[in-house]
Amino acid sequence: MTKSEAYAIVLQDLQKCSVFTGLYDAKNGSSIFMDGISTVMDTIAYGVSEEVGDAFTDLFIKNMVKCEEEAQKEHSDTLLPSMRSRDER
Repeated sequence: MTKSEAYAIVLQDLQKCSVFTGLYDAKNGSSIFMDGISTVMDTIAYGVSEEVGDAFTDLFIKNMVKCEEEAQKEHSDTLLPSMRSRDER
């Protein structure tokens, strides 16, 4: 088994847990913590190949942004109209 194949197995196993693909509770969780997970996962993904690393990085970022946007929307939906930004009123 090559090092690249070993990384591929680890990457596949870790992706069974959604937090390792960038999906998290952005309302209560920490984006700094997720940045740390991203660093480790990127290292593993790029250990497979540059193509896999690029695709994984794109997926992770897309998922994090989606979670953060959903948390932002939930937060703004709970604010009183006077507390919302002018654009949201």
